Amino acid sequence: MKPSYGYGRGHRALEIVSIVLFFAILASLGFRTVDAVSAEAPVDRWPLAISVIGGFVLADFLSGVAHWAGDTVGDTHTPLIGKNFVMPFRMHHVDPKDITRHDFVETNGNSTIASVPIVGALWFITPVTAGWLHYFCLMLCVAAFFVFCTNQFHKWAHADKAPRFVRWLQRVGIILSPEHHAIHHAAPHDKYYCITVGWMNPLLTKIRFFRACEAVLSWINPNMLHLSERQRHDSRA
Repeated sequence: MKPSYGYGRGHRALEIVSIVLFFAILASLGFRTVDAVSAEAPVDRWPLAISVIGGFVLADFLSGVAHWAGDTVGDTHTPLIGKNFVMPFRMHHVDPKDITRHDFVETNGNSTIASVPIVGALWFITPVTAGWLHYFCLMLCVAAFFVFCTNQFHKWAHADKAPRFVRWLQRVGIILSPEHHAIHHAAPHDKYYCITVGWMNPLLTKIRFFRACEAVLSWINPNMLHLSERQRHDSRA
């Protein structure tokens, strides 16, 4: 029987295994964090708050870098990344509603595949007692969790009818809103790449961060980029 998802069973299995591993490792790290922080007397809340907020902002930035790379680097025939990474980004501009037809695994699987090696490494290096390294690792864990959430937030931003609590989160600017994301979907799709919440988009646009990335890659190897004519002109400007 033909599967309901539009890709191979092998990649589907990899996504499922990655999701299970991701949450198992993250749960273990969470218990370790609770033990370490609760052992402090009194609990120092500022490093904890900075780690959580910093991780959320870092996830937004990383979502922009990944989105930009999917939109502009290589093509659908690029080895390793072409079929399962580049193609979904390119097809998304052709059919923005396609993501709303994906189930949980298809929506979030690729993000988890990228995140498992990171949280796995963090499991080995995170200390069992609180300290600056512990809080830094905590920030990376929070970032990894919200990187996992990013495609779900992205899916909700395209949904015709999202759950009520999701619409509230979108309105108050805690997750990506349809109005904010619409700026990216206006041709030529060359700005506002961050799709966790979008807080980083105005800053990265103002400093022309992604245009600078394109200029560097053009200098290294122009064939690495897949840009519209307008983007090519802007990157040379």
